[in-house]
Amino acid sequence: MILITIFRHYWKSIFIVVFIQYLSFASPSTFKSIPTFEIPNLDKLVHFLMFAGLTATLIWDFKGYKYSNSNFQFFVLVCILFPIFFGGLIEILQSVYFAPRTGDWYDWLCDMAGVLAAWWVLQWMVPRILRKCLK
Repeated sequence: MILITIFRHYWKSIFIVVFIQYLSFASPSTFKSIPTFEIPNLDKLVHFLMFAGLTATLIWDFKGYKYSNSNFQFFVLVCILFPIFFGGLIEILQSVYFAPRTGDWYDWLCDMAGVLAAWWVLQWMVPRILRKCLK
């Protein structure tokens, strides 16, 4: 019963987690047809955006889940620590089990930067902007 409740409230976040896993563990040849436009370090930007999107969705889902709104420690665990550890676990698993993929600690740093950027924007910037606009 609790799994159904969690899925009902976090289905968007769960979808993004599964999508990130697919992108992280699929063979690199899967993406050869995607043009990269020769942008240096494009993969770092992609990591940043994926984890910013995951964190933003987790925060959005968490705020909509009325039973969790008052528990700040659970908020930090779900919306900040989970994506950070998830990104690190992906890098470790890539290097150990998903050859020719390799783990890259700079990718994990970009994951963490995306998590912190999304948290900062949604927790600090958006409420301040809304307060100013609604005055």
